[in-house]
Amino acid sequence: MALPGHERKPMLRISKKADYAVFLLGCIAREGAYPGGSAAEAVVSAQEIARQASLNKSMVANLLKEFARHGVLESVRGLKGGYRLVRAPHELSLGQILEVIEGPFMLVECIRESAGSTPSSLLPVAPGVAPGVHDHNCSLISFCPSKNPMRVVHDRIHQLFRQIKLDELCGLAAHQRAAATATVGAHR
Repeated sequence: MALPGHERKPMLRISKKADYAVFLLGCIAREGAYPGGSAAEAVVSAQEIARQASLNKSMVANLLKEFARHGVLESVRGLKGGYRLVRAPHELSLGQILEVIEGPFMLVECIRESAGSTPSSLLPVAPGVAPGVHDHNCSLISFCPSKNPMRVVHDRIHQLFRQIKLDELCGLAAHQRAAATATVGAHR
């Protein structure tokens, strides 16, 4: 219960922009516009997605361009241009999608991934700073009792974001399992 006059904010929340991004990539995946997909050579236009979803065309185009810049989408220019996924939906994780929109996942300030780090080495080393000297503003870091437990929480959430794939997020996984089951049943 919130204190009177104090509005509670969500503890962890995926932004509306990131939510739209998952939706847009899902639209492309459902069209089969990805390697191995039913329409592997096809592209889906930003205008078509915006029209179908009743979303602002420039917002859709900007999000799709951002994913193309990060190598998630291939952009095809021209009159019949559009976008296709570079990899199959089961190869694209929620973590990869969120990183394009939100940046690297960081549960708390002292748990940050540096370039080339793995989830188990989360305290950053700033460029030009010797290892062991960390770039953060917390004066409690040297004796903080919650640093390691928070690292465990961070690692688990980070792992979950990496395990959840686009095909699952956009309902393709269930659809593909149902289609595979129907195909197996038809061959009996």
